[in-house]
Amino acid sequence: MSQKAHVEVLVSKLMAHLEPSKSIKQPRELRIRKDRVLQRLTNAKPTTTNQFDIAARFEGLEERWRISNHDELADALRTRLNELYGESNRWTPEVLSFLLLLSDRPFEETKLEDLEISQSPLKKPPLTWSEIIRDDPLNNDDGLWDNVDIAQDGSDEDSDSVIPALSPSDALSEASSDVEGILKIIQELAVPSDNDALQDIRRAQYWTQAVKDTNSDTTDGIDETEPHPGVITLTETQLIQEIGLMLLELPSSLYEQQVDGSSKVVSKYRLKHLSPVTVSQFLDNFARIGDELARIRIWKYCDEKFPLAQTFQACVLQRLATAEKALAQMQTRLLTPNGGAASLLSYHEEVQSSTHQLRHLLSVMDGSDHAHNARPSFRVLELLFERVCMSQNIGDTASFQYVLNVFLICVQTYLKPLKHWMEQGELSPHDQAIFIREGKVDVPLDSIWTDGYVLVFDESDKLHAPEFLHLAAKKILNAGKSVHFLKLLGRWTEVDQDQGQATPVTLESLCESDSDISLDSFPERFDEALDEWIASSYHSSSVLLKHCLESQCGLYQTFDALEYIYLSRDGPLTDNIADALFARIDRGRKDWNDAFVLTDLFRDTFSSKRCITVRNLNVRIKTGVSQALGKSRSVDILQSLCITYTLPWPIANIISKDTTSVFQNIFTLLLQVKRAKQMLERRFPRSLVSSLVKDKEGSRSILLRLWMLHFVNTILSYLTSIVLSPATADMRQRMAKSDDLDGMITIHRAYAARLCEQCLLSKGDASTLKAIRSLLDVIILFTDTCMASVGDSALSNVPQIPKPRGFKQRDSRQKALETESGSEEEASDAERELGISHAALGSESSATKLEHMHNTFNQLHNFILVRLRNVSKGEEGVGIKMLANMLAIS
Repeated sequence: MSQKAHVEVLVSKLMAHLEPSKSIKQPRELRIRKDRVLQRLTNAKPTTTNQFDIAARFEGLEERWRISNHDELADALRTRLNELYGESNRWTPEVLSFLLLLSDRPFEETKLEDLEISQSPLKKPPLTWSEIIRDDPLNNDDGLWDNVDIAQDGSDEDSDSVIPALSPSDALSEASSDVEGILKIIQELAVPSDNDALQDIRRAQYWTQAVKDTNSDTTDGIDETEPHPGVITLTETQLIQEIGLMLLELPSSLYEQQVDGSSKVVSKYRLKHLSPVTVSQFLDNFARIGDELARIRIWKYCDEKFPLAQTFQACVLQRLATAEKALAQMQTRLLTPNGGAASLLSYHEEVQSSTHQLRHLLSVMDGSDHAHNARPSFRVLELLFERVCMSQNIGDTASFQYVLNVFLICVQTYLKPLKHWMEQGELSPHDQAIFIREGKVDVPLDSIWTDGYVLVFDESDKLHAPEFLHLAAKKILNAGKSVHFLKLLGRWTEVDQDQGQATPVTLESLCESDSDISLDSFPERFDEALDEWIASSYHSSSVLLKHCLESQCGLYQTFDALEYIYLSRDGPLTDNIADALFARIDRGRKDWNDAFVLTDLFRDTFSSKRCITVRNLNVRIKTGVSQALGKSRSVDILQSLCITYTLPWPIANIISKDTTSVFQNIFTLLLQVKRAKQMLERRFPRSLVSSLVKDKEGSRSILLRLWMLHFVNTILSYLTSIVLSPATADMRQRMAKSDDLDGMITIHRAYAARLCEQCLLSKGDASTLKAIRSLLDVIILFTDTCMASVGDSALSNVPQIPKPRGFKQRDSRQKALETESGSEEEASDAERELGISHAALGSESSATKLEHMHNTFNQLHNFILVRLRNVSKGEEGVGIKMLANMLAIS
């Protein structure tokens, strides 16, 4: 058959297999398709595989495995490619290309185990008897299977003599004779029965003996042949033997097991020389001890999940094994012939002393059974700690030492993840039983200290930790957070890690003093040892972090920068900024608060200070503040300025955004006061003062200006000299003495709160601050009015001045000062009465305007005095009281 005909047959079979229905129902259509396929195959030009492309694809696969750390797969591929290239032919590229086309995600699906399976040799089928017989038939042609007569004497030449094979009947008769011989031998070896020996065995089974007359003191009447269900009299040795079996959880005739697992005394046993009541009491005491030991044994089958519970379980089981060994040795000693006289009383004392301390742990086990109730996993530590303290208080030294050893072993297990946390600053995924966890997800670096890791509290807002660790929990948390913080800074090295390793809390560390630990208060001694254990890691990491913040991160340089920018540490620099800003306002420019211009102003001004990174200093404008020219004379427009100084992220963990907002409010208040002072000083030259002195009205204006200057200078001096400077110096001193980053944060927050309170920025002082700003507005309007009147300006262009809305006029300031003892509610009413409104005074005369401003100043001034003196009555109101005394004008 030609190749063309052969291809046509194959195509026909293929299409018939793929579409069997069309080959029967639509043969014409199937024939057309076949012709098309044959035509394509005839016209198709065979292509050759590019061997270099195939080699490059295999090299790419090998390189990808090596990059992905799968060197074993890459080595295996390279080895086989080298072997294949050594024996390659013209079809090798075609075969490799075919393998690549058949492969299904070789990078993900290839496994080295599959290669080992492919290399394992094929197992040979087991050899069967049929194969053996086929190769070597079991015929007896050569006499191989004949019985050899080895009993006959003969030479070597006669060694080939054989015995004829036995028939099946002869073999059966021979086997029967062998069985009879064996039975005969057994009968000869059998010992005849001895009834006396059987009776001795029955007498040894004392539990089958009974006394018919229970009042008799003799053993007469005992039926030695038949068990009698009466009262059974035992010796003390026999009783101790049965009690020992029960204590070791072995079957005993004295006790029967109840459904709940407890042991019940069988009442038919007694001793000759003791009353039944006494014997029953002894047996009941032993039963109670056995029940407690049985409960401890049951606990060993519990599947504990937490390491602490597993450690406690191992300690209990170890001590249980020691107690059981002591009981077994005790029983062996009492039951041996040379062991001495057996006494039930002494045996009870020995059992009690051997198991007393172990049974102390039973209460701990019951209280810490968190598998059946909602007890935390560390409850076992609290119960052991209480048991140790109780044993010490009652003077039980043996139990104290016994429970203390168990407690310290369990404490080491609980403190192990805490030790890892303090030394490495990391939490293991399996450390779910400790009281530290990760905080928020994706915490920014500027709040990593407060939000990165936090303490765990339960539903009742109680720390999820043993009671004796509550005071030290914060230090443990901060020690690990310090290490984590140092790792983020790149300052934690292996040397620091070795220096920060914690010393374990052991019995030796608790007994370092010459006196016995049982004589000292255990809670105090344990707290001291725990503090030393924490300090070994806490001190090194916290000191290193503090040094790093001060030297590398520029902590105190940042404090200096904030003082210069917000707290007017350098008065002339702040005055330069204020003068430039006020000049833009006085010119009535609508773009006086252009953020770009003001940012350049601040940066240029503070560029001489090395502690300030000027590129981090920016000015932005708050939205919602009116920019109308008619409002530009009020100090409230200065609240639209917001100064932002970007802090390094380590320092931002200490100086939070809340404290920065306090600095911003202080800066605004200082700027507003400086605005009023600038208007009073620079808008009243000597020529203006000389012109005002000529008449009575001008003299009153000069007097009012002096009162206003006194008010402004007092407020400014109070803020800068009495509040800001002492508070900042005190904060720096306390910051230098702080132990860790948490203490620094607390100190700086207290510093910000102190500034907020003494600068009258708290919510309780909102009305006082509002009155001060209203009075500053009055000062600005007063200066504008004086300038307008002296320069013959049209009074209609004078801006509106504040006028009290519904405020009851007072004849003198003395009446307002008399109300300083009034309540806070009265001050609030006065605040509402002092609501400022802008009344048009363009038609009034100059004298009327000055009189109105004079009255408004007095009212606001008196109201501020009343508020300040009410606030200064507290313990921390010394500075505010000083301000009130300074503002009082005689």
